[in-house]
Order: sequence, then C-alpha cells, then structure tokens
Amino acid sequence: MSSVNNYETLTGESIVLRKARESDWQSMLTHVWGDEEVYKWMLFQPTLTEDGAIERCRRSIAFQKEHFAWFVALKDTDEAIGLCAIRDNGEGHWEECGICIGKAFQGRGFGKEMLSLLLDLSFNKLGADDFRYGYFTDNEKSKKLAEKFGFVFDRFEDMTRPWDGARKKIVSCLLSKEKYLSLG
Repeated sequence: MSSVNNYETLTGESIVLRKARESDWQSMLTHVWGDEEVYKWMLFQPTLTEDGAIERCRRSIAFQKEHFAWFVALKDTDEAIGLCAIRDNGEGHWEECGICIGKAFQGRGFGKEMLSLLLDLSFNKLGADDFRYGYFTDNEKSKKLAEKFGFVFDRFEDMTRPWDGARKKIVSCLLSKEKYLSLG
C-alpha cells in the first residue's frame, strides 16, 4: 500500500488538500469546528473556543501524519476552509471518513473538487476497486454531491452521534472503479 507521506498535498484548480498547520486553528474554528451549520452534519463534537481550536489543530496534525487526512485550503490564499479523510477498508475497498467545507464556501464547487481529488487518489493511485460515501439522510447538499458522481445506494446505517446523542440515519453509497472510469 502507498504511504500516507506520498500524498501530503493534493492540488486541484481552486483548492489544495494539505496537511494541517498550527496556524490553521483560527480559520478552522471560524469556518468548520465552531460553525453549527457545518458541525450539525458531522460526527465530531464542535469546538467553540480558541484554546480548544489550538488543541484540536495539534491533534489534527498528529492524526494526519498517519492517515489519509487533510485540511482543505483555498489555492490562492492558503486559508483552511474544510477537512477530509479517506481510509482503506481492505482488499480494494476505500471510503471517505469525513468531508466538509465551511458554510461560507459552499455552493462554489469546492466540495465537488475535493471529492474528485479523493476519488482520483483512491482509484488511480491507491488501487481502489470501489469507494464508499456516506451522508445523513437529511443532508441534501451531500446527497446531491453523491449523485453528481454517480454513487449508487448500498444501505442505510443507523447510528447515535457520540457527542450529543442524536440518532442519525446514514445513506451509504458505493462507486465502482468501472463506473468511475466510465464517467471520466
């Protein structure tokens, strides 16, 4: 398997998926961790203080050293506006394990560009046979993103979000390598 270190940066037209930096805490607090419009769709607990964001940024840096995980930054300013991660589920099966773009940056195609970069990495560089994408049933923006890429419904998953006890239903979808390549 390819090393995480081989893919520290993935560059798109308007965004860069890059490893976190300590200086990212403020933009991540503003755009992601502390914004209810973003974290209501996420599994992670919100971070609402500066000290919490500084510590969370440090944890992100440590986590990203060993995982296929990045902050999403604007290419022209390098401002962190989101995050994403994928993981290997074995034998050619990859999945996203968290993606988001700050609300102020939604509707500009950054989510589509981010997912495109993740799919390219998974299928063309890491040898994925399929890629799993999940979203809460009430997250229309995430549903539309899955539809744009041709993901096919696979199953529902029930879960209880750890930080607030909210019961959520996740739509779990798959995209095969063959379908991905045919959309090319």
